[in-house]
Amino acid sequence: MKRLAIILLTVFLSVFFVQAQWENEVDYGDGTTQRTAVQMTLAEGVSYYKYTGVAADTAGTEQDTVFFEIFSNKDCALTCNARVEATRTGTTDDYEISLQGKVFENDSWTSINDQASQTASVSLYEPETSLVDTLDTNTTGTVANAIPGSADNFYRYFRVLVATDGDCAVTDKLTVNYVIFKLYER
Repeated sequence: MKRLAIILLTVFLSVFFVQAQWENEVDYGDGTTQRTAVQMTLAEGVSYYKYTGVAADTAGTEQDTVFFEIFSNKDCALTCNARVEATRTGTTDDYEISLQGKVFENDSWTSINDQASQTASVSLYEPETSLVDTLDTNTTGTVANAIPGSADNFYRYFRVLVATDGDCAVTDKLTVNYVIFKLYER
């Protein structure tokens, strides 16, 4: 009886994990597919996350887009930089690699840094980022001047998108080896 319970539990867990993988990939019926490789909530005090890719983290003819998402779990303004380490097979296609952000779970993603025509690893930096304000002395006294840049982007969710142009050659693909997120509190 104990063996039967263990076997049934093993079968149940196997089916559960296989179904979880299926739900992670979306087929739009028009030949395009996407996969969310990781969705991670960072623990309190954690500002660095490195994801190690697997074979399924490949943009090419099998799937057009792969996402890597984190929830920062921070209560302050953040700046996010990311790095994608990738291996390219083939020589004909270019890939889009983008850093995106949003404030709330149900918001739309906003591009922070888009790198089109990529064929290798790339770093994605939030442009014109300042972690401090400056002081300006004028006729009415000393006032704080906000430095332009990302000071008004209070994103809590970040993702890296790796995508084809939808017309990828059979011999071409980009396999993600690592995705690294680094958060800076402002």
